[in-house]
Amino acid sequence: MRPEIQRVLVRLRSWIRRYVLAEGIAATIALACLLFWLTFGLDLAWFKLSQLELPGWFRILCTIAMVTLIAGTAIVWIGLRLFRRLDQTDLALALERKFPELNDRLITAVQLSERGGSDVQSAMLERTTDEAVSRLSAIELKKTINPVPLKRMLTAASVLLASVLGLGLADAQGMERWYQAYILGRDDYWEPFRRNELHIQIVAQPGDRIRSFDARGIYKHPRGEDLQVLATVPESAVPPHRVNLQFIGFGGAGQQRGQVSMSRMGDDEFRHTFSRMVNDHQLWFRGGDYVNRQPFRVQVVDPPRVDSIELRCDYPSYTGLDSLEDRNVRVVGMQVALPMETEFELQASSNKPLLQVLLRTPNFELSFGFDATATGTRPTKLTLLDPEHATSQTVELNVSPATLFDQDRRKFHVPLTVTLDAAKQLARLKDKPEFPLPLVPDQTVQIILIDEDQIESPEPATLTVNGIVDQSPVVETRRTGIGTAVTRMASIPLEGKITDDYGVAGAWFGYRTNVQPQEQKLPLANLPQGQKEFRLQQTPEQAVERLNLIPLQLEDGQTLTLSVYAEDADNLNGPHVSHGELFTFQIVSKDDLLAKLFDREVTLRARFEQIRSEVQEMRNSLDGTRDQIATTEKTPAAAAGQSQVISAYVDRALHQIRKNHTESRSIELSFRDLRDEMVNNRIDTAELLERIERRIIEPMSFLNNSDFLDVDRRLGALRLAVERQTAMGVAAEEVTASVDHLLAQMDLILAEMKDRGTINDLIQNLQDIIKREKQLLEQIEEKRIEDSFFGPPK
Repeated sequence: MRPEIQRVLVRLRSWIRRYVLAEGIAATIALACLLFWLTFGLDLAWFKLSQLELPGWFRILCTIAMVTLIAGTAIVWIGLRLFRRLDQTDLALALERKFPELNDRLITAVQLSERGGSDVQSAMLERTTDEAVSRLSAIELKKTINPVPLKRMLTAASVLLASVLGLGLADAQGMERWYQAYILGRDDYWEPFRRNELHIQIVAQPGDRIRSFDARGIYKHPRGEDLQVLATVPESAVPPHRVNLQFIGFGGAGQQRGQVSMSRMGDDEFRHTFSRMVNDHQLWFRGGDYVNRQPFRVQVVDPPRVDSIELRCDYPSYTGLDSLEDRNVRVVGMQVALPMETEFELQASSNKPLLQVLLRTPNFELSFGFDATATGTRPTKLTLLDPEHATSQTVELNVSPATLFDQDRRKFHVPLTVTLDAAKQLARLKDKPEFPLPLVPDQTVQIILIDEDQIESPEPATLTVNGIVDQSPVVETRRTGIGTAVTRMASIPLEGKITDDYGVAGAWFGYRTNVQPQEQKLPLANLPQGQKEFRLQQTPEQAVERLNLIPLQLEDGQTLTLSVYAEDADNLNGPHVSHGELFTFQIVSKDDLLAKLFDREVTLRARFEQIRSEVQEMRNSLDGTRDQIATTEKTPAAAAGQSQVISAYVDRALHQIRKNHTESRSIELSFRDLRDEMVNNRIDTAELLERIERRIIEPMSFLNNSDFLDVDRRLGALRLAVERQTAMGVAAEEVTASVDHLLAQMDLILAEMKDRGTINDLIQNLQDIIKREKQLLEQIEEKRIEDSFFGPPK
């Protein structure tokens, strides 16, 4: 092949390759710019619509598509075309098609030069080659390639590239946002470019505590409590005009969707309250160009609560309750009572693991527990409060919270003591804080729990510890067999009992006289041994305690005040001393006492005579009733009317006889008291005791225990006979006989009382004579003294 033809074909091949390269690069650039604008526009439109970044998976697909399209374009438009083999025949044909004047000479010369041939053929080839070279020199080789498509492609690529570069200069943030979204693949690529921003928190109760969602966007909320959501605008952001809250609630009935507009509170705060939230929720917030990518999740959980409280008590030793210390006191309700000065350990259990515990009283607050990580401990702090001066002081106790919690942190225990000396002990804690902490009696302890979800008890558990003050012993005494007038030889009997909450430690007689007002003590014959109930008795057979007046050497006319005293074993706030009734006795002579007893006996005799007369009246009316009964039995026609009259009489008689019986028994007891007073005052004689015991008391006892009951029983039989209208006459006769016997016995007793009255009258008359003689002697002595000092001179 002639060199001239070869040079033309090489130049053509070079121009074609440069054309393909330029066009391929331009096409690739244009496509890349088009894809940039497409993805940039999609991202911007999506953000305007949803204020959210495009989903990551979508951006990854876009990036893969862009890379694929650009690479494919580069391969198709550059690789395949640029490296395509261009033979000399192909190039010659291209020139022949572009320049018809070559008249196939160029293609003939190229093809024949490759084959060779005879001399004639060589001559013809030479001539054809000459003609081809001659004509090639006359054509413009540049016109072989059409520059218009290349220019269009270059123009489009330049325009698109210039627009992208212009965007980069005008909106560098937009370019950076596109780069972070599609190249770096960041999920929050819009975040630096937002104008609005919200900080979402929870206003937790009690105390309006600000709580944040955790790193996973979860907040645990106590079941049934109000949820107040707080959206605040940071200082660097522009507050939105409005914030919308969208939510989904997950309940037993399915999902519940809703949307509300949050209430604006000032310039940079928005709030909304969900009332009594009981189901889990997911929350989305939209304000301006802000929206949360992932929902905030509210998980509803049970709040911490105190399930049970038990007290492990160490009672004061004087209470005698040591045997109960191995049994915890379970608190039922909100109140418990303990003996004063009891040290106890408050043991409480909760429904879930705890983070912190706060015990609050009007005088102090104790807090202990762990920090939010549930691994590090917080100092055990005691805040001493002074409500009167509204001051407080906080001290630390050298106690690890781990020692106050059980291993699972569902139980905790705090040493306390209920004491009357709480104020002084609290003051000492300022210098030396230690357990147990003193409680003022009857004050309420509030227990506030914070669980591992940092949820605080909606309402504190309360416990009121009532301190049982050890009361003074209760002394119940009464006189028996003695009156208010006694002789100086008397032995005063007292009966009764002494009771105390935890046992009587001691008891004694306390007395004083008008001559010696200072109280004196005398021991009891039988002393208490710590019994909770102590009976006054000298011996098991003698259920009274006696005070013998002989050692006191009293004189007639003096006044004696006597009582029984007792004390308990309280060695902490006591001992407490109390006494029973104060008995006042007048010391009299034997004769004076006998006179007083005689006066009482005369009164009793008069009462007994009144009873006897009432029984006699009933007996007299009984005769008329017997006549009515006889008439009724003879005339059955009049039985109905007469029966009502007879029944009325029987009822009145029963009432009367029972009244008389009660009064008679009272008189019998009074005579027994008279006898006892004589014995206790040591003015008795064998004859006096025999007469009053055998002739009055014993007959009256038989009268009351037999005769009155017999009359009552026969009156009852008469009433039954009247109701049945049978044997009424016989029943009436039996009543008459029984009443007559009763009257006869009463007459015998009255006769004995009158005989005693005769003797007593003689004694009384003799005492009156002695008394008048004494008064006369006193008057004579006064007259003599008067005459000696004030009489006329001799």
